[in-house]
Amino acid sequence: MKSMRLHIYIVLAIFVIGFIVGSFVDLSLSTAIFSRDNGFGLTIAAIGVLPGCMVFAVLGGCFLALSLHKDYKKVWKVVLFILTIIALVASIFFSGQEFFGENGFYNPSLDKWLGYVIAAPFAIGCGYLGYLMGRKSENPYLWIILLIAVAVAFIALVPGVTLIKSIFHRPRFRTVTLYEGIEFHSWWQRTSNYAELMQIYGVSKEEFKSFPSGHVGESSVLLVGATFLPLINPKYQKYQLPFFYCGLAWTLLVAFTRILVGAHFLSDVSMGGLLMTLLLLIGNEVTIALNKKYHFAE
Repeated sequence: MKSMRLHIYIVLAIFVIGFIVGSFVDLSLSTAIFSRDNGFGLTIAAIGVLPGCMVFAVLGGCFLALSLHKDYKKVWKVVLFILTIIALVASIFFSGQEFFGENGFYNPSLDKWLGYVIAAPFAIGCGYLGYLMGRKSENPYLWIILLIAVAVAFIALVPGVTLIKSIFHRPRFRTVTLYEGIEFHSWWQRTSNYAELMQIYGVSKEEFKSFPSGHVGESSVLLVGATFLPLINPKYQKYQLPFFYCGLAWTLLVAFTRILVGAHFLSDVSMGGLLMTLLLLIGNEVTIALNKKYHFAE
């Protein structure tokens, strides 16, 4: 917890710098590296959110282990089981929709449900891993930790990323390059006539969801998982920093490829990571404050 403050600040600084720089060089940077059909970029786009979304599955498995705890009341067990289902469904939904969606291996002839079928085994496997971790945990306040972790990820992705997208409707760079009538917008310039542009050029609403990046926000969930990992079991302390920085490396790779294929600008990906990291910092501080009262970790 306290030991993670510095590392969270480092990640926060990276995204803040990226957001500031992107505010000035978004268009020039995207123009310089744009490669619409880049195979590597499309592959990362298709699988980029998978690792982060699987953190939800792990948390769901932990909830399942707690729901089977003999000392908990029946009502609380039911609540925990419901949280298990929600976490597993969320992991499948958020990752599965990207495989053959407009931001992945887009193919109109392939049913989008195929992506969910591919994601399901990963979610089940990670859910089982979470179940084993939760069953071996001796932390009586594990449910508090899990709820904080879920709250951090959920608030950042839904009210954060999703709400901001619906306010600004920033056109993606790949769309700007295709249609002369759809102009580049800086992140602070709201596209008020997006519905008219959609009708004129026959593009979907997805092409006006550039700011901020949901892919980067979802991949950043890995940082949340790493931060709370030792609180599930102190034995996992040695894996915390390697997992945290591997998660950061993956998040930055996803961010780069989103710019590469023209799905986002630098300020978009930076804001996606910034929202998640900022909520992570708040969640970490809340955990520290609660630990002073309940003493559930060293």
